[in-house]
Amino acid sequence: CPCALGLATPAATMVGTTIGAQNGVLFKGGDILERAKDVDTVVFDKTGTLTEGEMELTDVVAFDSDGNAVTDGGTPAGEDPTPDGGQLTERETREEDDVLRLAASAERGSEHPLARAIVEGAEERGIELGDPEHFENVPGQGIRATVEGREPRSGSERASGERSDPRAVEVLVGNRKLLSGNGIDTAPAADTMKRLESEGKTAMLVAIDGDLAGVVADADTVKPSAKEAVSALQARGIDVMMITGDNERTARAVAEQVGIDPDNVRAGVLPEDKSDAVEAIQSEGRKAMMVGDGVNDAPALAVASVGTAIGSGTDVAIEAADVTLMRDDPLDVVKAIRISAATLQKIKQNLVWALGYNTAMIPLASLGLLQPVLAAGAMAISSVSVLTNSLLFRRYAPETDYKLLGRLR
Repeated sequence: CPCALGLATPAATMVGTTIGAQNGVLFKGGDILERAKDVDTVVFDKTGTLTEGEMELTDVVAFDSDGNAVTDGGTPAGEDPTPDGGQLTERETREEDDVLRLAASAERGSEHPLARAIVEGAEERGIELGDPEHFENVPGQGIRATVEGREPRSGSERASGERSDPRAVEVLVGNRKLLSGNGIDTAPAADTMKRLESEGKTAMLVAIDGDLAGVVADADTVKPSAKEAVSALQARGIDVMMITGDNERTARAVAEQVGIDPDNVRAGVLPEDKSDAVEAIQSEGRKAMMVGDGVNDAPALAVASVGTAIGSGTDVAIEAADVTLMRDDPLDVVKAIRISAATLQKIKQNLVWALGYNTAMIPLASLGLLQPVLAAGAMAISSVSVLTNSLLFRRYAPETDYKLLGRLR
């Protein structure tokens, strides 16, 4: 009896951990493996988790001095974006490439995926960028930087090919809160922002020297398996939520694409508030699994009942998580929960084997009918049964739920 009982749980846990590793799911310990089965809510970060995290510049809109959009869409690659040699300071003559040049130059100081997409988009259009000065990152809002602008050249300077001395301009790139906090009216861009955000794009306002200059928008592609993963979790009776720093309209557009209930979307969450949001969800009595990939997700991963990090994410996120998914596939979240549930079932089977022999043999022993050799044999066979049952578990593939009877797939 003691040997079989002692082997029942660790033998199944060992095989469950192996199955997870073979399927790209790494559990940090047996307790995590057993805990994952109790998850009733999965909270996804959006960027890099449900989406590819590879942002691409899609739209550039410039506004004239009256707040009217004067252009829309990017300059095709290969065309000269600034034929006169630089940014024009007259609002009436400022075009989309002037806005993009300054926005991208300012964003060169940031490592954020949205910033990289703007910089790469400008470079693909052949726009020459400068380096930002006095760069400042405003968490949850955007960036502020001073970059080099150029005064418009006079007719004589244009004829001679000379340029006037450059001057520095202050550039703001970010959300409505950033510009409003700096006394800039964002109302003229309302319709443009609404249109872009309803398309699931992340739109950012651009201000130059205190004036609203335009809007740049990035788009991220939803991962092909995201919708299937959400559907599989919901089929198990698990609530699926999404937390993102994006605005409500963009977040709901992405949620609709993957099948998440709009009421389960937490949008506009600042990086430092994500852990508070997860704690608030768990305060309702839920056992939440947080799935993320970035540095900003690490505190939320740490406070969740089960923190799950995408393998391509940052080292900080992986260190804070309880489970690491080696692939960028949201379906592996479902696999992790299936493996956990299957392991628990296997542990219960092992306990049945371990206790079954004793249940049968104790009455015989009490009647004096159990010979010592039979007792020794029963003890050995119970241990062999537990180990054999655990090793058979290796055949399980977490593409579907584990079945106690019937096929193992």
